[in-house]
Amino acid sequence: MTLHIVSKSPYSSNALADCIGTFAEGDALLLIEDGVYALSGRMPEGIAVSPVYCLRADVEARGLTVPASIQAIDDGRWVQLCLEHNPIVSWFN
Repeated sequence: MTLHIVSKSPYSSNALADCIGTFAEGDALLLIEDGVYALSGRMPEGIAVSPVYCLRADVEARGLTVPASIQAIDDGRWVQLCLEHNPIVSWFN
């Protein structure tokens, strides 16, 4: 059960697409920093990635809205996710 963390905007990086290409059952996706721009329409349609989380502070800082299918979390929950998953992979290319 891998925690995939995407920190780059899908408008300027392939990090999200590369991440989704490696997703396996039981994995989780966390969008942070500019990765939350995926919430503004760059999440591929019909992706079989679940659960998807986003860091609430990063979403608010960018004035975005969190879709109902995405769970907005705080730093405490992020730490909890890190304890629940192994390995943790950061996507930032």
